[in-house]
Amino acid sequence: MSQTLQIALIPLLPLACFLVLGLFGRKHLSSSAGVIGTLSLLVSTLLSLQTAYQYFFVSGKVNGVFQKLVVFQYNWLEFAPDLSINIGLMIDPITVMMLVVVSFVSLMVHLFSLGYMKGEERFATYFAFLS
Repeated sequence: MSQTLQIALIPLLPLACFLVLGLFGRKHLSSSAGVIGTLSLLVSTLLSLQTAYQYFFVSGKVNGVFQKLVVFQYNWLEFAPDLSINIGLMIDPITVMMLVVVSFVSLMVHLFSLGYMKGEERFATYFAFLS
């Protein structure tokens, strides 16, 4: 899997889980919504850990300095030829560490919520919003 795809999947997996559980969770996936939400966060956390390993130990350092990697960049609004607003995804050391911390804490919240919310009426809706 390419590094760009791997980094893009980290936020896209929970977003896809939110959409699936939000649209189909209450009627069709009510009993397995917690497992689906937790598995998506588990995969996202594992991808974050792999990204951190790749960045810090394999390919992030050039001449002893960690590089900023632009995963993708999109010209969102262009007001004039020299005035525009760009949207993109850039990876640097603090971004990689925040990916790991946020995804790991989110995974722990999902694991705790599996037992805490068991038997509640809107279990699937809760996990859709939690994702």
